[in-house]
Amino acid sequence: EPIADSSMIPSYLIAQLVRKHCTVALGGDGGDELFGGYGYDRLLRMQKILNIIPKSAGVLLSKSSEIFLPVGFKGRNYLQGFSADLQTSLPLMTSFFDRTLRKKLLSGWSSLALNAEYIREQRVPNHTDLLQRVTRMDFKNFLADDILVKTDRSSMINSLELRSPFLDQHIIDFSFKRVPSHMKTTVSGRKLLLQQLTTRLLPENFDQKRKQGFSIPLAIWLQSAGWRDYFHDVLLGSDNSIFDSKEVKKLLDGQDKGRSNSERLFSLVMFELWREEYQGSM
Repeated sequence: EPIADSSMIPSYLIAQLVRKHCTVALGGDGGDELFGGYGYDRLLRMQKILNIIPKSAGVLLSKSSEIFLPVGFKGRNYLQGFSADLQTSLPLMTSFFDRTLRKKLLSGWSSLALNAEYIREQRVPNHTDLLQRVTRMDFKNFLADDILVKTDRSSMINSLELRSPFLDQHIIDFSFKRVPSHMKTTVSGRKLLLQQLTTRLLPENFDQKRKQGFSIPLAIWLQSAGWRDYFHDVLLGSDNSIFDSKEVKKLLDGQDKGRSNSERLFSLVMFELWREEYQGSM
C-alpha cells in the first residue's frame, strides 16, 4: 500500500543512525493518542468557539473559507471544520484533500467512488466526550495505518527492532478507561499527565518542551530547482498521471506563492511513484 507521510524520511535516517549503535530501540508511538498530544488543544478551542456562536454562523464560515480561500491558505482547513457537529462527529482539520479538491484532481476518473468522507464518518467512535472521541479515532486509524506502518518500515529496512512501550495493553487500558480528558489535554496544554509524571522522574533541568515532530522542511526544499523540478516532472512530465494537470499546476503555483501545499504535493508524488513502481492501472 502507498504511504504519504513525509516524516518517513527522517524516521528512516534516525533508524539508520541508531542501528550503528544497537539492534533494538524504544519508540514513543502511541503517546500522543493515549495521553493527548498533537493538536487536540486546537480542537478543544474550536469546541469553545462553536459553543458560543450559532450553528448557522459556523456553517457559513466553513463554506466561505472553502469558496474564497485558496487551497493551502493558512487557517483554511481549521475554518472548514466549523461546519462539523462536535457532539457526534469530528472535523477534517488535518485533511490534505477535501471532497471538492479530490473531485477536481480526479476529473478524468469520474467512475471512482469519492466516498472517503462517508467511510471516515462510519469509523468515528461513538463517545460523548470530544477528546475521547478524537483520540480513539486516531488510535484506531492514524496510528495503525500511518504511524506504525511508517516506523515499522523505516526501522526494519535498517534491520532495527523498534519497540513501543506505550502500546502495552495495560497502558492502553489505563489511558482509555481510567484517565479523564482534563488530565490529558486542555485548551492551554497537552500531555498533562505525562508531564506531571516526568517531572518526578527526570532531572530538574530536563527540557520537557524540546520534543518535536519528525517533520522535514519540504516548503524550503521546494524552493530549490532540484526538488521543484522533480515534483513537476513526476506529476506533469508524463501523460500517464491520473491527476488533472490544471489542478496540479494550481497547487504548485500556490506553493510558489507561499501557501502550504508541500504535503499535498508530496502525497501526489508518492502515489504516482508507487503506481509506477507496481505498474498500477486505473
